[in-house]
Amino acid sequence: MKKELKKQIVEELSNEFTKKVSVFYADFKGQSVKDLETLRNAVREAEGKAKIVKNTLARIAFANNGIEAEFEENNIFIWGEDQITLAKIVTKHAKDYKDTFKIKGAVIEGEVKDAAYVEEVSKLPTKDELLGMVAFMMKAPIAKFAWGLNKLIEKKEQE
Repeated sequence: MKKELKKQIVEELSNEFTKKVSVFYADFKGQSVKDLETLRNAVREAEGKAKIVKNTLARIAFANNGIEAEFEENNIFIWGEDQITLAKIVTKHAKDYKDTFKIKGAVIEGEVKDAAYVEEVSKLPTKDELLGMVAFMMKAPIAKFAWGLNKLIEKKEQE
């Protein structure tokens, strides 16, 4: 790879790997192109990005943002702003392809995390699920009040 291309890749990644995005990395050894394309499509739907990058270039990009991260062997990097959705996608892919795809860790809010942390994050509800829960909880008292009024009206009608 030429120096200019390496500099361009590092510059792009440095702009992408800020502290406001979550970056997941995994070993993809043994994955077919079709398997990786399935992962990329799922990540793209979640408004994230996935790219296979040399470890040295990724390390420099993180260092440019003040993050100390170490990588070994082959890695695919998946990043975006919605850490929970991406963690769910990465974890699901790891379960579907457990022999060829292994989560190694993540950099979340500027801190390096391990694979167990990624697994825990994937169990959290997404933003849409949380909004649904809040809407349901806000609706519940009104629904109970309406039900109570209806029962009162039925009782008055029977009398």
